[in-house]
Amino acid sequence: MTNQSSDKPRIRLGYGGGGRLTGESAHDTRSTVARLVSYLKPYWRRLTLVAVLALIGTAFQLAGPILIGKAIDNYIVPGDRDGLLRLSAFTLFVFISGGLIAVVQGIIMVTVGQQFVAQLRARLFNHIQTLSMAYHDHHKVGDLMSRVSNDTDAINQAISNGLIEFTTNILLLFGILVSMFLLNWQLATSTLIIIPTMLYITTQVTQRSRKAFRNVQRNLGTLNSVMEENIAGIRVVKAFAREDDTFEQFRAANAAYRQAGIRADIITAALGPMFSTMNIFTIAATALLGGWLAIEGIVQVGVIATFVIYIRTFFRPMRAIAMLYNQLQSALAGAERIFAVLDTESDVQDIPGAQALEIAGHVQFDHVSFAYEPEKPVLADVSLEAKPGQTIALVGPTGAGKTTIINLLSRLYDITGGTITVDGHDIRTLQQTSLRQQLGIVLQDTFLFSGTVMENIRYGRLNATDEEVIAAATLANADRFIRQLPHGYHTQVSEQGHNFSQGQRQLLAIARAVLADPRILILDEATSSVDTRTEIQIQEALLRLLEGRTAFVIAHRLSTIRNADNVLVIHDHRIIERGTHEELLHQKGFYHDLYMSQFQHMHTAG
Repeated sequence: MTNQSSDKPRIRLGYGGGGRLTGESAHDTRSTVARLVSYLKPYWRRLTLVAVLALIGTAFQLAGPILIGKAIDNYIVPGDRDGLLRLSAFTLFVFISGGLIAVVQGIIMVTVGQQFVAQLRARLFNHIQTLSMAYHDHHKVGDLMSRVSNDTDAINQAISNGLIEFTTNILLLFGILVSMFLLNWQLATSTLIIIPTMLYITTQVTQRSRKAFRNVQRNLGTLNSVMEENIAGIRVVKAFAREDDTFEQFRAANAAYRQAGIRADIITAALGPMFSTMNIFTIAATALLGGWLAIEGIVQVGVIATFVIYIRTFFRPMRAIAMLYNQLQSALAGAERIFAVLDTESDVQDIPGAQALEIAGHVQFDHVSFAYEPEKPVLADVSLEAKPGQTIALVGPTGAGKTTIINLLSRLYDITGGTITVDGHDIRTLQQTSLRQQLGIVLQDTFLFSGTVMENIRYGRLNATDEEVIAAATLANADRFIRQLPHGYHTQVSEQGHNFSQGQRQLLAIARAVLADPRILILDEATSSVDTRTEIQIQEALLRLLEGRTAFVIAHRLSTIRNADNVLVIHDHRIIERGTHEELLHQKGFYHDLYMSQFQHMHTAG
């Protein structure tokens, strides 16, 4: 009876071997295995116990056919009923013990696998949180999620099921060969003649399966991309009535995936019948040869029966090893990708002895330069000063470097030249956590987390009381609309806050910043995507929030920064003009032209 394949994770306590060939393998198998082994050291006692149980369990599996052969020769042929009953009872004990050992092995390995992978997953997720923004800029969210979920799951399957099954099947295969030669070398030799053919067929099918399933994975990636893109952009699809075109795109990708899957599954499915055919052929050849040897008095009938059982058993571990080998290779490939992430060091790190500092908010940029990529400067020789309590406005065309200044102040990236100081301290000498906890940021595109409204505001200060959260919302002009929600502050926020308007999300973000009580406030075009009425509410909330704090305001609407203490005009990666709103208008320079173009546009639109 052959084992059935299944894509569903499960504990296999028998011979195993089901599942697809993934087509994956690690580039450096040796070092990956060595590193995984080092990670498994805390579990060495349980793994040693499993190894001992595997040896005992294999011995029991090997003893079963021998006992059946002994029963035929020593008790059935002579007609010794009492002896047959005694041996049958002992044989039953051997089979039951072997089954119980397999169950215990499975339980131990599943426990070890889950504990190991849970720790690895936590370590990986924590490390991803520490990586710099430069790393996240160059790696897709989906790819990192796949490392945390899919790759760790592949390792879990290998440890929980694959590893012990692979080891047990190798022991069983080796034990069967040794037992055969000990029983009768003539029959054993004739059986071994078929092994090279089996190995050749297994190798060919494995190689073809890898290629086929690589193609499956490529087509699956295309299909997922089509689905993700069109579901995420469903508003645009409907707005342009492109449902039919979208479905045709999906249908083509789905058909390609189906064809690749059919080919891959056919190749893998052929392995079972091939082994079954060779199994029957070998049993028939062994029975014929064994019968001739029995007639010649060289071998007993019980030995022939033992060989037949061994041969039926022999093909199962062969097939299982072929399948499990690929499962283990897939797990090693996943482990290698995980280790690649863990080995990546953040570009922005605290220096030894970095200090925590209660800041007052005096910020200085001294001849700062920065480039995201070499030889592509984003900022060049930028100098500015913001004294405690001052509001600094940053204006300029898209891509001029306004947001980059904020990113550098937050130390999401490290500068490539010059210095940035807060209260006279180079920010590279400060603890990142200490610095960022005293920064409050309100972005144009506010991100809300799943949970309640109260939990989202409390994100600004996790130990805040309900009363403090409500007070912050009131100060941010958000309390009124929150109380009108179906469940008030306990209303659930949908994915990314899509059940709230842009203005409501901005007011919640301001409430979050109010609760954090930062010394330095950063407003990144916080009112550029809202209507005039909502803008007035937001501006009132921002005025309360700005009071007594150093603030950097990136402004899209220049009319919102008239009261700024200093306006910095950024163009071509440099600060080209600076002064108050009125001073810059009198200069009739770049700022004047930018402001007048906006004013004329608003007047024409009105």
